[in-house]
Amino acid sequence: MAETKTKEKRVKIRLPRIKGNNRPVFVRVGHYTCYIPRGVEVEVPEFVLKELQRSEDALAASEA
Repeated sequence: MAETKTKEKRVKIRLPRIKGNNRPVFVRVGHYTCYIPRGVEVEVPEFVLKELQRSEDALAASEA
């Protein structure tokens, strides 16, 4: 995972494993990119968590 050069707050997350798809999740926010493995607790900048939440909200809205 890439390191940020700013003092961005970091949070611990664990993405669930999905039967038939345990590939890491690719995230890009601005110039920051990373792959987040499933089923493993990792520490990421807070803006990555916010982007993952925004993506989940958008997916849920499109399914409704």
